[in-house]
Amino acid sequence: MPKTIKNAKIACIDFSLQKAKMKLGVQVVVDDPSKLEAVRQREADITKERIQMILNAGANVILTTGGIDDMCLKYFVDSGAMAVRRCKKEDLKRIARATGATIVAYLTNLEGEESF
Repeated sequence: MPKTIKNAKIACIDFSLQKAKMKLGVQVVVDDPSKLEAVRQREADITKERIQMILNAGANVILTTGGIDDMCLKYFVDSGAMAVRRCKKEDLKRIARATGATIVAYLTNLEGEESF
C-alpha cells in the first residue's frame, strides 16, 4: 500500500468494508457442500463489487470509521489505493469539512440499488 498519494481523491465512508455476512436471524440450509462454497463465494463477490464501485468513482484514498478485512485490503493494494480503517468519526468529519467531502453512510441510493 502506498504511503503517499499525489492528487488524492478521498472517500469518507461511515461503514465497514468487510466480507458481507448474513443478518442475525437469517438461516441458510444447504444440503450440497458445493452450494455452501457458492454462498461463501457470493459473499466475497458482494464485498468486491462494493470496493470496485468506490474505486470506479475515482477514489484513491479511502477513510472509514469501520473495519477493513484482509481480503478488502488486498483489493485496495492491487489497485494502488490507500485505505485507512477505524478513523474516529470526529476526525472524519474534520477531514470532510476541510476537503469539501461528504461522509457516505451507506452505498444504496433512493431506488435501493447500490451506487457510489
